[in-house]
Amino acid sequence: MRIKIFASAILFLAAACAPDAERAAEPGPSGPNIEVVKALMDAFNDHDPDEMRKYWHHDVTWVEITGDRSSVVTTSAEQLHAELVAYFEAYPSVSSTLEQISANGEYVSGVEHPVWEQDGERKTQRSNVVYQIVDGKVKRFWYFPPQT
Repeated sequence: MRIKIFASAILFLAAACAPDAERAAEPGPSGPNIEVVKALMDAFNDHDPDEMRKYWHHDVTWVEITGDRSSVVTTSAEQLHAELVAYFEAYPSVSSTLEQISANGEYVSGVEHPVWEQDGERKTQRSNVVYQIVDGKVKRFWYFPPQT
């Protein structure tokens, strides 16, 4: 009997302390620089490099960081566009989300989480990314090594 009363009390407390299901979710981070990155991600998920180009400077630079080294992948909108056309052809099922978004002045950072199918298998990874937004467009972005 004592166990039943204890179990009932625990269930009551758990229900009383549970978050209100009707409460609105916390709004995500916002601001003009974050909105640029979100729009860029939307265009990425539409596999639309032409739309993505609207959010890049003409001399956008993509840098990959590996250990204590960095390497420049692209230095222009034309190069980045060509890279993405090839990428979407190679990975037609890819989609991505940006998690843990934060902004500090002209820098927006997050964890990019792409998902795709390869050889009939679902693949996923996560990479830290930092975007520098200048005059409402991505000027530079840095990708860190993917984590699985």
